[in-house]
Amino acid sequence: MLAFILHLVVTALLLIVVAKLVDGVEVEGFGAALFAAAVLGIANAFLAPIAALLTLPINILTFGLLWWLTRWVINALMMWLTSAIVPGFKVSSFSSAFWGSAVLTLGNLLVSWIF
Repeated sequence: MLAFILHLVVTALLLIVVAKLVDGVEVEGFGAALFAAAVLGIANAFLAPIAALLTLPINILTFGLLWWLTRWVINALMMWLTSAIVPGFKVSSFSSAFWGSAVLTLGNLLVSWIF
């Protein structure tokens, strides 16, 4: 349980960093970032696997060579969906969500690598 809470807090802090680095992503405080991190986690747990299943034909046609691109697009869509649900967390366009999800993913990888 402690690991889950720690991951949620780290993701919220990374969302604040994303808002500073990526134009078009705005967070109105730590509370909104924490709520957005929770909703993003739920979206990634329940909706992302369904979206990944829908991209299966693309992965088959490309022999799996574009799996990273489809996953990146799915992450961007989950971030964009989260901004539609969470007040205080705004993503203005898909390109902002695309680059924001890249920064968020790299930040999560860096934090998990360090710890």
